[in-house]
Amino acid sequence: MNELMIELRLPDEKVAVCQRALALETENESMHRSEIELEEFSHGLRILVRAKDLSAMRAAINTYLRWVIMCCNLIE
Repeated sequence: MNELMIELRLPDEKVAVCQRALALETENESMHRSEIELEEFSHGLRILVRAKDLSAMRAAINTYLRWVIMCCNLIE
């Protein structure tokens, strides 16, 4: 299984909103080729992606990064 950790440096208010919004998606079982974990850390949001293959990894990363960008844009 492939694994990647992404640490995004974001203001605290954006981290909290993104964490809550994306947590709903991580609980969804429809993504059977990848697994996502979200956690807050002192300077932002950490996204841990585990995937069966690189195509699934790429798709999951692109999806979650777009969702984080969307959350940040909606807050502004």
